[in-house]
Amino acid sequence: MTFVQFLSQHQIVVTAILTWAANSGFTIFATSLPAPTAQSSTSYQFWFKLLNNLAANLSRAKNTAVESSPNFQDAVNLHLAQQGQNKVVVTIPETKP
Repeated sequence: MTFVQFLSQHQIVVTAILTWAANSGFTIFATSLPAPTAQSSTSYQFWFKLLNNLAANLSRAKNTAVESSPNFQDAVNLHLAQQGQNKVVVTIPETKP
């Protein structure tokens, strides 16, 4: 039995394995995208949310909490600059599991 014959006789198994591999690859790609920063374009924010929604990373796609992002300090300073206030050092409280 050749490899091609094996594949043709086990189409469901081959389809399941290829679907799992493609889904895993896409999920890894979407998860590896860095979170949008305050300076990110609206286009990047759109693609970040869309790809994470498609990869079922809903907690990343729907998360609007600035505190849990790695750019919390930048976001606070940008907000304060827009309000005409001085920059401050912000300490992020530890999150409880």
